[in-house]
Amino acid sequence: MACLALSLWAKEKSRPETSEPPGPPTVEGISGYPKAVEAVATLAAARKLTRRPALRGIVLDVVAGDGTIDVNDVGARIRYTFQSPPGQGAQPPREPGTLPKRITCGKQNVVLTKQGLVAEPDQADYPCPPGGVEPLPEPQCTAKELWKLARKRKMPRDLPAHVEYFRSKAGPAWRFEIVGMPQHKFTLYGDCKRELTGSDAHGTVP
Repeated sequence: MACLALSLWAKEKSRPETSEPPGPPTVEGISGYPKAVEAVATLAAARKLTRRPALRGIVLDVVAGDGTIDVNDVGARIRYTFQSPPGQGAQPPREPGTLPKRITCGKQNVVLTKQGLVAEPDQADYPCPPGGVEPLPEPQCTAKELWKLARKRKMPRDLPAHVEYFRSKAGPAWRFEIVGMPQHKFTLYGDCKRELTGSDAHGTVP
């Protein structure tokens, strides 16, 4: 009986962690909801909605000239992307006691729309990037600061912007672009003090 119990315990322990279904949208912790949402200030609330610990990127759509987002605007959205270290976190289902077919890092997006913050279904089978998962540090600047620089460059402030926080070849980076005007675009290092150009600016949010 002891051997049987030990066998059942070992079988249960060998089961991979599985994804949990997302909860309903929430407005708790959203800074400035609904008309003047600040993406960086809302990051902490987004983290609470996923079990994946590594921030991999932030994408902001329809960012107004003051650096905030009105979630009632058409197309307005914020996406926070999280992953896990290789082989950690929720994994694709498999038979207990068997090895995974491949190591995954998974991915889960937490998005903000006019309904509030909500986690999208976890993607347990999402592959790991080359070199593994390197988390982004806490953002050191905001969309408001990026817009200040855009105005200094004489970019039109009456049009919304598309903003990304991602890992570039040079490290953490911000990309700013006026919607529909790709000529009005720049990329800065994560502290927003140094412009990145050429291959240093390459990179995307998973």
